Amino acid sequence: MAVEKMKIVGLIGDKSLVSKALRLIVLNGNMHFINALTYVNSHEFALPPSEENIEALEEFPYLKTYSSKQDFSSDEQIIKTLFALFDMSAKLDMAHIRQDYEYSSFIDDIRAIYEKVKVVAETIQEKKDLIHQKREYITNLEYLKLRDLDIGQLSSMKYLRFRLLKLSRNNYLKLKKNYENIPAVVLKICEEGKKVIVASVTPVGLEETVEKIFSSLNYTVLPLPDDYNGKAEVIIEKLNQSIEEDYNCINKLKQSIREYREFYGATVEKAYSRLMLEKKVEGVKAYLAEGEKLFFMFGFVPQSALLDLKNLLETSFKHEEIIILTDDVEKNSQSFMPPTKLINPRIFAPFEALVKMYGMPSYYEKDPTVFFGLTYMLLFGMMFGDVGQGLVLLSAGIILKKMFKRTSLGGVLSSIGFSSVLFGLFYGSIFGSEEIIPAILVRPMENINQMLIAAIILGIGLTLVGYLYNILNSRIEGNIEEGIFGRNGISGLIFYVLLIYAVSQAFLAKSGISPVLIYAMAGALALMVFKQPLAKKLQKADSLYEGSPTDYYIEEGFGIIETLLSMLSNTISFIRVGAFALNHVGLYIAFATMGKMMGSAVGNVSMLVLGNVVIIGLEGLIVFIQALRLEYYELFAKYYRDDGIEYAPARLKINRVSSL
Repeated sequence: MAVEKMKIVGLIGDKSLVSKALRLIVLNGNMHFINALTYVNSHEFALPPSEENIEALEEFPYLKTYSSKQDFSSDEQIIKTLFALFDMSAKLDMAHIRQDYEYSSFIDDIRAIYEKVKVVAETIQEKKDLIHQKREYITNLEYLKLRDLDIGQLSSMKYLRFRLLKLSRNNYLKLKKNYENIPAVVLKICEEGKKVIVASVTPVGLEETVEKIFSSLNYTVLPLPDDYNGKAEVIIEKLNQSIEEDYNCINKLKQSIREYREFYGATVEKAYSRLMLEKKVEGVKAYLAEGEKLFFMFGFVPQSALLDLKNLLETSFKHEEIIILTDDVEKNSQSFMPPTKLINPRIFAPFEALVKMYGMPSYYEKDPTVFFGLTYMLLFGMMFGDVGQGLVLLSAGIILKKMFKRTSLGGVLSSIGFSSVLFGLFYGSIFGSEEIIPAILVRPMENINQMLIAAIILGIGLTLVGYLYNILNSRIEGNIEEGIFGRNGISGLIFYVLLIYAVSQAFLAKSGISPVLIYAMAGALALMVFKQPLAKKLQKADSLYEGSPTDYYIEEGFGIIETLLSMLSNTISFIRVGAFALNHVGLYIAFATMGKMMGSAVGNVSMLVLGNVVIIGLEGLIVFIQALRLEYYELFAKYYRDDGIEYAPARLKINRVSSL
């Protein structure tokens, strides 16, 4: 409906106050930052010479981009670890960052907590690693239970080396064929799936030779404990007892972690919110400029939020010397394009997402969202008019909005679903059937010519509105060339109206085209051809052409041909609206015919249900895309600039849960 007016807000103060100022602005969440150094150096910025401003004026020769680069990776890792140890979820909470605090002092406290908890956590991890190792020993010892072997004797041999190995069956067969060439004793213990477990006893002096032979077998050494004596089953029992003791120790350590959480949990909860705020503040500093003593920051603020921000800053810096500046955007629009913040009624706000898919509206043009929303609903409803199927879309949209918080998609679906219901009443169609309710206006299949003609008339009407939109946008921009003489300006509008009138006279009234009409059309085309020199003349510019006149007229010559073709093709393109309305009915008739051919009531109903599913899913998607195509290519191309910058203030999303 409108683009909100912006103001430029600046802040100049001592560098010791920069973090405090940025925290306040980020928490306020209404400033779209711009590069302060570029803005100060532009001819549009002027700081009045006064006693209050003298210190800031003295800083101008020393200004540079703000250089502070604080690394938060270590802080983030510590906080992430603490949340994991305390089994807590990270959440941004305004209460944690509105409190007055010094971040460096606060993070020192967090590091101290981390050091206390880290010792316990590392001990727990060591115990878990030991348990894992002992379980691996037990698994390997289970193989040796099959043989009456003393593990202690095997591991303590002075001149022989005992190893337990696992290798594939194929590699074991290769090993078996070469027993006579191996200076070692190899004993098969058991088979486990496609693997073979073997024991190897090698003289210490021949280990290198044996390893050269074994290296091609892709074997795995199975570790065994070297500090236990006795047979396998005895050692397994001792290892199980040791594991139980380790678990008891872990449980005691975990109780210590729980006590730490109870004592320090509230402090750790604050850490995530404060870290996210500091990271955001540090990121914003790239837009700032600094001198020897002062910082400079500037940004765009919506007019509706200006008073609150000024009051916040004035109250917070009541006892500090700080300069707060405000200026109108209209006076300072050459170096920086103001960001666009759209303001639309709730029913049309979801269509902003579709508008932004094409591009962001310029700050200086009319917001097309309401016109887009109305025309999109109109086009979709005409092509997909059905009470039952529209109710399905409407319900799906409401569910997406209410249950899944998909406000944009849900809002668009519910709106086009309502339009579909409305046109379904006009067409007398419910779930494809035209035999249940009467038509208020027309039945598409019984009035094919009327539907197609109505689609063309609709296209002409929307195209005319597109011309008017472009003329209005050009007037706002002060663009005489495009607004008066351009193909989508007043000259183009006149030519289009005359062209439509000429075509209607020739094909509908079947009368000739008068010479006056031809001369008028030729005059409108001439204005479009000479648009640049005419506009420059009216503006009293030094030169009538921005480049080479020859290149200009060659380009405009082809442009006229394109204009003639596009005006006709764009208008005829709207015939698809009527065609899809007919196709919608025809597709249902096809499924209804197949249903009757099923030969049973159950088969007939099943086919009709399947048909409606296909129509809603497949045809609904196609109509959605076709309506979007008409908006983008036939209408937006006439009036939409799409060269705006989206309003993106520096802010935190409060009450957002994160896994860090």
